[in-house]
Amino acid sequence: MNTRFPWAHATHPDWRMSASLCLAQIEQASRVGAGAGATLGFLYLTDYYAADAADILAFLRERTGITHWAGAIGVGISAGMAEYIDEPAMALMLADFAPDDFQVFSGAARPPERLARTPEGGHAAWTALVHADAAAPDLSDLIEDMCGKLAGATLFGGVSSSRHAQAMIADGIWSGGLSGVVFSENVAVASRVSQSCQPIGPVHRITESTGRRLQRLDGEPALDVLLHDMGVPADPRRPRALASGSPPDPAAVQMLQGTFIGMGTGDAFMHGDYQVRPLIGVDPHERALAIGIEPETADHLVFCRRDRAAAQADLIRACTALREQIETEHGGMDRVRGALYISCLGRTGTLFGGPSAEMQLVQQQLGDLPLIGLYANGEMFKDRLYWYAGVLAVFL
Repeated sequence: MNTRFPWAHATHPDWRMSASLCLAQIEQASRVGAGAGATLGFLYLTDYYAADAADILAFLRERTGITHWAGAIGVGISAGMAEYIDEPAMALMLADFAPDDFQVFSGAARPPERLARTPEGGHAAWTALVHADAAAPDLSDLIEDMCGKLAGATLFGGVSSSRHAQAMIADGIWSGGLSGVVFSENVAVASRVSQSCQPIGPVHRITESTGRRLQRLDGEPALDVLLHDMGVPADPRRPRALASGSPPDPAAVQMLQGTFIGMGTGDAFMHGDYQVRPLIGVDPHERALAIGIEPETADHLVFCRRDRAAAQADLIRACTALREQIETEHGGMDRVRGALYISCLGRTGTLFGGPSAEMQLVQQQLGDLPLIGLYANGEMFKDRLYWYAGVLAVFL
């Protein structure tokens, strides 16, 4: 089937009005009853509706006849070219996957086993949309474990940014751990991650590190490598902010602000698939750097800048790569049925130039397609947890 998924969004202080407006939009666009033929509903709510989430789910289930729903609750959600931040709003999209091609999971329902098969013989657990509770301990480990349960070894999703305890939607309203939908290999999904950054120099090999401290890159003092990439002479006296006991030099502090470190394995940098963490300090005597995470398995890094121009350029890069994949492997953008976009709550506002600028840029790059999403407190892609990222997943 090539028809696009029905979708809608609305804002109103009364959730019943928002839900009714959404269903009316879907009925008007499809000229059939809302939910006709659909088997799964994606639903994102702002946390203004958190206390009423169970009632909203029951209302939508009754009005559409759709049993299975998945989504999350957050401070902000998105739909089309609009974002709704800290206001009462909802967005929903209805999909008509074959019943054997998806399974909603939560604390009350386990996902299918990694080697499970559909009646046609395909992998039942190929990829997954995953939502997480921000209060869940060892979240990175949970994500890695979930990815290991998938035969396709990839997932996409986000951490709820809700200010309320129950923050996930998975055939009910849940808190704690992970929930979402596992899809079989019959469900074609193309996905990309954007991290709002652009490299300011080449990729370097980590040759010496201890904990969250980087001592040497490519065999050279890490601080000297950073200064070289930034176009600053590797002199302990420049800038003064890097010299022990000297008063902070505002120009030097500003130079280091907005500098981030992208870490991963050597081949990950070809696809922008690396973890970005902040630079949190420097040691001018040892010429070392302090970073926001232990390198662990990462063996390479690149220094990055995060600003409006970098964020726009990286999002365009991710959308371009996704579009090229869809055109090459799936026959063109007219094969797109719907899309989900999980973006960091920290990317809203001025990073992309103003309200809804991020969503407008996505639509400019990919065209007018059914698109809803969540502004999250952490983003998931493949087997990793990201921050300040945007994860775009397109169903073909």
